[in-house]
Amino acid sequence: MPSADNTAGTSQVTETIARFTTLTDPRAISDALLVLHHALQGANAQEITQRVLETIPIAFLLQLLQTDHGDETEFIVDRTCSVLESLLQETSYSALIQDPLLYGALLQALNSSLPRVHALGLSQVDKVAKEDLSVLKSMLGSDIFQATVSGIASESISIAERSKQTLLKICDTEERLETVITFEASFPLIQDLAQSKSPIAQLRMIEVLTELAGRSHGSLSTLEKAGLLDLLKNGLDAADILTRFNVIEILSEFGTTASGSEFLDHSGILTQLATVVENEADQDSLSVTAIVKLYGKLGASDQVDFVSMDMKYQILAQIERLLVGDDDFEPDESLKVEAMASIGLIGGNVQNVEWVSQSHCAETFISRLPQLTRDSKAAWHHSLAQILACSPDPSPETERVISAFYSQLQGPGQSPFIARLLVSAKSQSAELSMSALAVMIPLAHYQFGVQKMGSEREVITFLLERNAELSHSQKVAKHEIIEAMLKTFHATKETSSTPLLTADQVSHLDLVHRQGPFYQRATATVAIQDLAA
Repeated sequence: MPSADNTAGTSQVTETIARFTTLTDPRAISDALLVLHHALQGANAQEITQRVLETIPIAFLLQLLQTDHGDETEFIVDRTCSVLESLLQETSYSALIQDPLLYGALLQALNSSLPRVHALGLSQVDKVAKEDLSVLKSMLGSDIFQATVSGIASESISIAERSKQTLLKICDTEERLETVITFEASFPLIQDLAQSKSPIAQLRMIEVLTELAGRSHGSLSTLEKAGLLDLLKNGLDAADILTRFNVIEILSEFGTTASGSEFLDHSGILTQLATVVENEADQDSLSVTAIVKLYGKLGASDQVDFVSMDMKYQILAQIERLLVGDDDFEPDESLKVEAMASIGLIGGNVQNVEWVSQSHCAETFISRLPQLTRDSKAAWHHSLAQILACSPDPSPETERVISAFYSQLQGPGQSPFIARLLVSAKSQSAELSMSALAVMIPLAHYQFGVQKMGSEREVITFLLERNAELSHSQKVAKHEIIEAMLKTFHATKETSSTPLLTADQVSHLDLVHRQGPFYQRATATVAIQDLAA
């Protein structure tokens, strides 16, 4: 039996539908639209849709979008669009354009300067992706497609972005993309926008094209044959620094895909980028910084064969130069930080970690630590942490590689690296302290790492002590380190007799772990026992 609330709700919806076309007060219209919108999302949506369509003419709803409702205009437009989207949800694109009223309304919406109304129109064009190719072809030669593509050049960012998404949906398969690109009426529209004199409109179209090209090798081939990706190569030669920067930013996303990295290689773009790094590092820091970030993203992607790429283009050598400079070039601190970040991204991919750890670039990266400022040292720690965290569950082979890399951190004549790391972890600078703790967390996932920490009395003491002055993040980080150490210890104990920690150390670490990161004793501070044994 329906509840009283459900009966009242049904009654309200019924009354709203019956009275809707008689309402004149903007607030009443807005409230009624809200009732309809919620009803059309409910359990009886199909029944409500039928009743609304039988009672309220679509033309009446469309008229609401063209009427000034004073202070309520924005609400009424938004809610009317939501109601129309619900009512038309099951109406296919091909059925919609057979209705002269709806076809005209669709064109009007696609030419509207109101983002919400424009989005309503685009939501109907999206449906073409579910129709036969014949429907797509008929749409490509219509005013509908022209209005859709033109929206990408809109002064409204919202309209432009939504228009891009619709074009991407229309081209959601290789076959549909090829149809759009090779169709006589649609290709010039895309080409004209890609070659637009408006840098913003051009970049938006290039973003669409590179996203499409990155979906598959077939899509890449279609766009290359059409000459639509030549814009990327030309953009790198642009006299305008901002244009070149934006193109590099687009390439950094495109290049992380299998087809995108292939394009960067065979198109000559990686050679162009290397030339910029070699010859313009001291003149165009904006582009060079973007290139370094691009290299980092390439290395971080599991779809890219970075090792082969580095063998061909010496990417790590380029990054190394940007980290230390040479006789003709002195990098600023921000560029050094970006170079270190990219080393971390590349080495943090388990596919590349051995290659990176054995490179001259890694030697240079390690040797720079004593010379770095406090802020740069924090960045260095974060990059090292990424390399150590190359695998969430390190295999014996990964442990071997990371252990060999860690041995390089020791350095001749220096105190153990873990002891130097502890100094940073205790720093009054929260940023430097957190960066050092970020290194300890992945280090604790390795057997050798737990041994290193267990062999230093002060490290264990630091992890066990309850310092009320530590930040929330620092307390959580210390707890994560302890948790990882215990997990590694117990996992190793089951398969090996290698003692990673003493029984006393395990006992105290386990107690602190069970107490949680925020535990505070009610009594006076108790001295931490000497756990060096």
